[in-house]
Amino acid sequence: MHRFALFALLAACAFAQPNDPFKPKPPADVDAALRARVQEFFDLHVKGEFRKAEGLVAEDTKDFFYTRNKPKYLSCELSRIDYSENFTKANAVMVCEMYIMMPGFADHPMKVPTPSAWKLEDGKWYWWVDQDALLNTPWGRMAPGAYPTKGAQPPPSLAALPTADSLFKQIQLDKDSVSLKPGGSAEVTISNGAPGLTSLFLSGTLPGVEAKLDKSMLQAGGKAVLTLRAAKGARSGVLNVQVEQTGQMLPIQINIVEPPSPSSAKSPRAAAIQLSTNSVTLKVGESAEVTIANGTSGAMSLALPSTLTGVEAKLDSAALPASGKAILTLRALKGAKSGLLIVQVEPTMQVLQIQIAIVE
Repeated sequence: MHRFALFALLAACAFAQPNDPFKPKPPADVDAALRARVQEFFDLHVKGEFRKAEGLVAEDTKDFFYTRNKPKYLSCELSRIDYSENFTKANAVMVCEMYIMMPGFADHPMKVPTPSAWKLEDGKWYWWVDQDALLNTPWGRMAPGAYPTKGAQPPPSLAALPTADSLFKQIQLDKDSVSLKPGGSAEVTISNGAPGLTSLFLSGTLPGVEAKLDKSMLQAGGKAVLTLRAAKGARSGVLNVQVEQTGQMLPIQINIVEPPSPSSAKSPRAAAIQLSTNSVTLKVGESAEVTIANGTSGAMSLALPSTLTGVEAKLDSAALPASGKAILTLRALKGAKSGLLIVQVEPTMQVLQIQIAIVE
């Protein structure tokens, strides 16, 4: 990934706020007015009518609105609203369908949580941006203004900028797979190793699996706990925690296991297929190996349902016997792009995700 792309990340800001069940409910008329205003603002973005959307922008944010990129949304639906300052300010989260310029996703629209901030002025709600908060990034606080000509250190070179691989390693999970019985629960700790503020949200859901973050914003060095609970009828699958500022996906494989019984004690579905690693860093021309281990008592089969641009992926065997192993060899060719590679397991339908970072 080119280091220049990192500058695009610095424009993101963290508006998401943690839910607080003890906060008083907003007045019905205030809540209805804001919901209508938020929906109108994003509907105008869907239609591409940005001049009309300007009328819903606060005066102190108009210049920012004029110069910012205007995303093209296909549709938007309100997800939640968090109020503050006696219901005069609010943070709203819309789920907007849009095309994402990422390898493997460019041809398929995705639903992306999209935060926005609102404030009440003269009895009306206006979209606004705390432009001072934009200076808080996962890499520390930016210093605005012209660069001084005297008495200052020289600006950092591009070589000193963080690489995609180093950014992706700064937000980490203490585990990337969890096994749950119906009625059981487990916790996953998320650590922020970045020097600045980051925000988290859950991308997608799993049937019968309740997932709750104890906090959605992490200070430098902070931690958040994701609590997972399986209800009756819960299904195995992958739950993603997304880092808002970088777009990084942190996949967690959730395996629902039934209590052993005479008819199911030997079922191959009762254990997960494990990867030796779920992230690989490659330079062009280099290769790496990922070991896939079958911890079940039954034979499995493996498939690669998708590909990454310029990344050659080969399994030494598609058949995975009980307690056996397979080797996945990854090679970066010229023009290779970073992204997620999917390995699918049959007959359990387990999905294994490998984050591949291409570095120069």
